[in-house]
Amino acid sequence: MMKLTYRKALNKGWEPVWYRTDAGCYVALIVKRGPKWLHLKLTDGSNKRVRVSEERYMTPFKSKRG
Repeated sequence: MMKLTYRKALNKGWEPVWYRTDAGCYVALIVKRGPKWLHLKLTDGSNKRVRVSEERYMTPFKSKRG
């Protein structure tokens, strides 16, 4: 499997974010944004679908180089 970097995610049009949950803080990628749902790709390789209202728990992820 190809390693996904910050730049590669931006070039694909995905938005890197910090996602805060009760279980901890994760780096996630917003792959698709619909009117009701956000499709996320987590760093462990899993996909997750959350409501748009969950976006209040997300902050933009900025690379030190980007």
